[in-house]
Amino acid sequence: MERIGKSRLEAMSDGIFAFAMTLLVITIAIPEVPWDQAPELLPAKIAGLHSQFLLFVIAFFILAAYWMSHHRILARVEFVDGILIRINILVLFFIVLIPFTTSLSGDYTNVLEAVLLFHLNLLLASLALTGMWAYICRYSDTLAPGSKRPARMGIERAVVMPGVILVAIGVSFIDTYASMWCYALLPFLLFLAESARKLREKRTERRV
Repeated sequence: MERIGKSRLEAMSDGIFAFAMTLLVITIAIPEVPWDQAPELLPAKIAGLHSQFLLFVIAFFILAAYWMSHHRILARVEFVDGILIRINILVLFFIVLIPFTTSLSGDYTNVLEAVLLFHLNLLLASLALTGMWAYICRYSDTLAPGSKRPARMGIERAVVMPGVILVAIGVSFIDTYASMWCYALLPFLLFLAESARKLREKRTERRV
């Protein structure tokens, strides 16, 4: 197997994550009002941007969470192979789509198809990251020779994001706008997942 350093893969990935996170701000359209009528019209126009701003906040912090997960996953390996490169490209494909689906769903929050496209984009990105983590765990002997085989931990955190997205998809069939607020559960659920992981580790240490 041909092995290459992972630095170029990380550099490209970091650049794409940074570009996608920066591009999100463009999804918030600046209101266009006549200059002389701006004092009267602009406040109401700004208030009307609440749905776009909500989507911007959600997508920005989810992208930040994906970037941190991506960093932790690649930190486990020393080399990358062809399959891992392809999985990483798949992850980045869904990442660069997020600004587009964020803009679309922010402009048409009342359209089910637009909102579902946003949710599905996040779900596929999350599943691709999970697939990368699973591949590295399975082939750690090749990708990180000489290092300790990574424990199968962190599954609690891995299921939180897809679980919340699936809930949001279900809620979107009832209320498209309300489905966006499902992501407010993420900090609380991630805290519970981390607590569960630490508790499981303590129980394992006691058994040993």
